[in-house]
Amino acid sequence: MSVAAAHHAPMDRLKALEIFAAVAERNSFTRAAASLDLSTPVVTRAVQELEQSLGLRLLQRSTRRVALTREGEAALARARGVIGAYEALMQSSRQHGAEVAGDIRFSAPASFGAARLAPLLADFMAQHPQVRIDLVLGDALESMEDGAVDLALRIAQVLPEHLVARRIGEVPMGMYAAPAYLRARGLPREPGELAGHDCVVHSGPGASRAWQFSHPVTQERTQPVLRQALRANHVEALMAAALLGQGLAMLPRMLADPAVERGELQPVLAAWACPAPGIFLVYRERQHQPLRVRKLIEHVAQAFESGGGWPLRLRAPERVQATALLH
Repeated sequence: MSVAAAHHAPMDRLKALEIFAAVAERNSFTRAAASLDLSTPVVTRAVQELEQSLGLRLLQRSTRRVALTREGEAALARARGVIGAYEALMQSSRQHGAEVAGDIRFSAPASFGAARLAPLLADFMAQHPQVRIDLVLGDALESMEDGAVDLALRIAQVLPEHLVARRIGEVPMGMYAAPAYLRARGLPREPGELAGHDCVVHSGPGASRAWQFSHPVTQERTQPVLRQALRANHVEALMAAALLGQGLAMLPRMLADPAVERGELQPVLAAWACPAPGIFLVYRERQHQPLRVRKLIEHVAQAFESGGGWPLRLRAPERVQATALLH
């Protein structure tokens, strides 16, 4: 692309200024071309097109020497300022990208972030004291798409295809109900019987409103018709409804198992497997991530992957924290 068309290409404008400065400093098109590893005709044409674009005569040519015009002297001073600012920006960016320092805006589901991520992030910041993390708790991904968030953790069956994501674990699920509900309504023996039961269904982002089951022995797969007595966008509400006997609920096993041990919930259709939603780290792009973000991705991913889907160094939640596993 010619310098005359440089209004379409900022890098061409900068290159033209670098060529002009090299010619002015060496008083020679030939020596400037050698220093820039370009041919002399390319350098000559670049300066001519820059002059045409600016509407100024920058250099006075003769058979013996090249000299700056008065306009050229003023243009050279400004060109050096632009080139210097660009070089300072590049040096600062390279240094910043090579250091584990700076701000990271990290988004996560509210309860999950509080219960699971806070200790993990504290550990990371202890290792990298120059990093500051802004933990944003919420379920929406809009902030990731508009660039306001550097990294997000999301739990979902599927994610939109345009997102860049790394799966770092999964959340084993099961169906549960309060013993009082099952005494009153009966214990379903197969998924097809769910049509006659009240079901408490998750309606949050990334959730599947259909319940799917597969039998590990018969290999049967089914997606039964549900009677949705209650829909909620938060797993705490599903858990509370199940404990109150409002219906059957699909819950994370890690959340429900302590209640089963206390006799507050009972597994339903335990012989059938339910799809486990994935735990994903979501970010804007795979390349050109600042080092601090790459390090945090690896830190969180290692904790989850080495723990079989949950952070290895964190204990299972106490009873008070048991509802703080998912959004």
